[in-house]
Amino acid sequence: MAKLSAHGRELLRVARERVITDPERGITWERITRTYHADGKVLQKYDIRFKPDVYHPEGELHSYGWKLFGKIKKDRTAQQAVENIARSLQSKGDATEWKIIAGGPAPVIINQSRVIRAIESGEYIGFCRECGHEAYGVEPDARNYTCEKCGASAVYGAEEFLIG
Repeated sequence: MAKLSAHGRELLRVARERVITDPERGITWERITRTYHADGKVLQKYDIRFKPDVYHPEGELHSYGWKLFGKIKKDRTAQQAVENIARSLQSKGDATEWKIIAGGPAPVIINQSRVIRAIESGEYIGFCRECGHEAYGVEPDARNYTCEKCGASAVYGAEEFLIG
């Protein structure tokens, strides 16, 4: 059994839940939870609800505990992997069963003084709302341009930040 605290800070937690309708299986519900840690380890926990019986009319919950599921590839940092996973899950929306439970990349904050400096420079600067990247050659009223850094359609002109 793995111990969550032994792997450093938890960066991201995702989960997938399903209701089981197969009468051959002895369970009615399952949940898989994964955590991504700062040391590059990925832990997984499997929880189920057994079918109701005489002794447990609601069904009995059971957890198999945390186990080492895998490691993050050596060609990237744990933070990069978490950002990629979170971005992928957010872009899929309801098309995926996996949901972010906790953690993920920090929100992008673009302060007002940075936007004012961009407007005053007169250089047609915009900002990506997803990653915070500064883009050049962006009209002041631009919305949803593609970011060259992260690929998201989230680049807005500096003036548009003040309005919207």
